Amino acid sequence: MTQLSNQFLQTNEKGALDLAKNENLFDCRIDPASVATLNGGAPLKIVDVAGERIVVDLATLAADDIFGFLPLETKTNEFIASNLIRCAINLSVMVMEASAAIARGADLEIVPTGVKVATNAGGTSIGRALDKAAADGDLIRVLIKTS
Repeated sequence: MTQLSNQFLQTNEKGALDLAKNENLFDCRIDPASVATLNGGAPLKIVDVAGERIVVDLATLAADDIFGFLPLETKTNEFIASNLIRCAINLSVMVMEASAAIARGADLEIVPTGVKVATNAGGTSIGRALDKAAADGDLIRVLIKTS
């Protein structure tokens, strides 16, 4: 949903940071070899390449070692290979999209198709649901807790 910066009632947006100060943000670069277009809320994994910046790419499997998530940006929300981005890591709270009903407090994993979250069924744990999701497509706040 497109929002205007001067509208009175802001709605939740996938990838938006929420609650207290989210100070756990790292500056990263998207892998120059990436073919993905990343949007707010995208799960990120570290790529093992040389250089002084942390290089990340889109996590495409529930078993990927998730480093963090791409926060929503108000100026642009599409990022491609070699772009500089921020990465929200442990203890950040982000609005994410549920792929099904999720209980409040549930341990979560990513569902790479559609960049959503689900109750953990054996994938890599990415955090805890702070809100209850009634169905697919609901936006919930997630406390990010990665390995």
